[in-house]
Amino acid sequence: MSVKESLLIVTYMENTLDTFFEQLNEIGLQEIFDIDACTIENLDYSIIKRYSLLLISSNIVYKMVKPYLDDKTPYLITRRTINYAKIRDLLEIPKGTKAYLVSDLKQSAEETIGILKEIGIELDLFPFYPDEPVDKEITMAITPGEPQIVPKTITNIFNIGSRLIDISTLVELFNFFHISPFSSKVHLSARFVQSLVELSKELSDEIFRSTLLHKSLESIVQNIDDGVIVYNNDNEIELYNRTAAEYLNLAVNQTKLTIEVIPPSYYRALRNLAVGQENFIDIEGTTFYMRKKRIIVDNQVQSTLVIFRRAEDYQKIEHDYRFKAKQKNLMARYRFDDMKTVSTPMIEMMKIANRLAKSDSTILILGETGTGKEVLAQAIHHASPRKYEPFIGVNFAAISESLMESELFGYESGSFTGARKGGHIGMFEQSHLGSIFLDEIGDASPVIQNRLLRVLQERQIMRVGGDKIIPLDVRVIAATNKDLKKLIEEGNFREDLYYRLNVLPLRLLPLRERKKDIPLLINLFSKEFQEKLGRRPFVFTQEALRVCESYHWPGNVRELRNIVEYVAHISGEKVYKEELPIGADLLNYRIVENKEEELEKIKNDLIEKGFIEEALSMLEYLNRNEVISAGRSAMLIHLNYEGFLLSDHQLRYRQKILSDHELILIERGRSGSRITDKGKSFLDLYEKSKC
Repeated sequence: MSVKESLLIVTYMENTLDTFFEQLNEIGLQEIFDIDACTIENLDYSIIKRYSLLLISSNIVYKMVKPYLDDKTPYLITRRTINYAKIRDLLEIPKGTKAYLVSDLKQSAEETIGILKEIGIELDLFPFYPDEPVDKEITMAITPGEPQIVPKTITNIFNIGSRLIDISTLVELFNFFHISPFSSKVHLSARFVQSLVELSKELSDEIFRSTLLHKSLESIVQNIDDGVIVYNNDNEIELYNRTAAEYLNLAVNQTKLTIEVIPPSYYRALRNLAVGQENFIDIEGTTFYMRKKRIIVDNQVQSTLVIFRRAEDYQKIEHDYRFKAKQKNLMARYRFDDMKTVSTPMIEMMKIANRLAKSDSTILILGETGTGKEVLAQAIHHASPRKYEPFIGVNFAAISESLMESELFGYESGSFTGARKGGHIGMFEQSHLGSIFLDEIGDASPVIQNRLLRVLQERQIMRVGGDKIIPLDVRVIAATNKDLKKLIEEGNFREDLYYRLNVLPLRLLPLRERKKDIPLLINLFSKEFQEKLGRRPFVFTQEALRVCESYHWPGNVRELRNIVEYVAHISGEKVYKEELPIGADLLNYRIVENKEEELEKIKNDLIEKGFIEEALSMLEYLNRNEVISAGRSAMLIHLNYEGFLLSDHQLRYRQKILSDHELILIERGRSGSRITDKGKSFLDLYEKSKC
């Protein structure tokens, strides 16, 4: 194994260091280089020679470091660009408004002012840095991640985040090590584009179309060896590069095109390409590696990005292609990026799952049918150190008990009538070094449960009819939509197996508990079936959306996708509630009109956590006529008067739980928190239960 080159990032401020480190990791450079980072204040000059290259944040920082460097010390001074995703609020400031641009150094402040002016931010900006005299007439400040040095007289602060490393510096970095930044191994340009696409999720239309960002994107895209094409919801091509033009027989810089004008074989490939997946597609006798991603702005699909290139151009892609061609069923297709959500509990669960992916411990995924348990399992595998090894999925509800043992553990030749000559490799052996996904584990028979317990304990198997012990190195991910504890009480599931499986539990929320995701998912599925069917765009009316949001979704995301597919076939440009297969008579008994069941679950959750009384006291206080909202100080005084002695941290935790259950709304700034209609309904329900 070759030794990685090592980089040392040196910055003046801690926040700049964090931004650089996060950016380089996001682009994936930690796979190629060993990266360390420190500020000037913490720099140990005795260890500088250990590193292959110093990456220095600015010329000023270089002057501070220079006395400690000898002539042979390699270094690179970064060129910087702003974080476009964080300048949205600046567009709402009236033109000509006076404001400080606050930074740690004069040069940094002046550089940032120059960049903002190039973008078209028409403000009257003045550089401010430590020890600079303060003009009390200026009451607004903009800072690239350094709010701690904003003058105390300033009342209006816009933090646009630390400036990022420009791609030109990254190209220089690779050239220093004689590595092509656009090679198949590095693929820097595509990674950088992907990171810009991720940033663009937060941009408003005005910023997205700003001159500088457009030029930066266009310059990067035109220098990528891959074909790149971006088209909007009306199938109008917004951007394509020279490589794509060559493949698609388009003239360079041609405008007002739709994707229907490209050759039919490519058009069909684009339309049928699955979103968020790496695919190998044969077009006119040539195999292409292709990837499609949605660009989402404000929870709406803004446009679609497709990156493609001949598979033979990449040595790594060739390797993956041969592997996938032979073992298509052994690969995980989904990543965390494919799990679209705006639900805070779901986002937090995915963050935890991403961290758990790094370990080898067994994971148990709990969730109703259709919530995406296998998608989550594949995402965990893809985020793990085993991602290049096999991923095997087995559904205990889909394979008969008589076949399950031989499918899981394999068998030796002649072990039973009909056995293949030479025997059969089971799923556990196939998943060696990778991951095995045991779906619907609650349906496993007692015999299989016994065998599984031994495998999990010993990490070894024996084939059916064999006498040879086979050691295994495999990550186990199990899932179920059943209550395993109830099955244990009924004698249908082994308790010791449960504790072997329930090492790292994860719960996937049902769709009825993440209703904010329904419009987002409808939008994504609508775009998918629009392309598959080659039809015009269609949208759900507000009445149809309300029906979807009030429905209880027993089939969860899978059922929602089926409904969107149905209306994609029958509806016009607008989907009306009468066209929904959950409409009319079905709605009369399937929509959850009564919220009492949900509120009862919330009550039980608060009782389990042990602070139902404090929660009721908080809600009753916020429900008083004279209280519109209350800050933490007022709430602590009230709770203290009621006999609940809580710390500020304990109060924050209880507020978060009530907010997650949508019983209170925590306002930004000093407005405090206020009770919601759902919170009032919860109080009414609790009062009724005491009667």
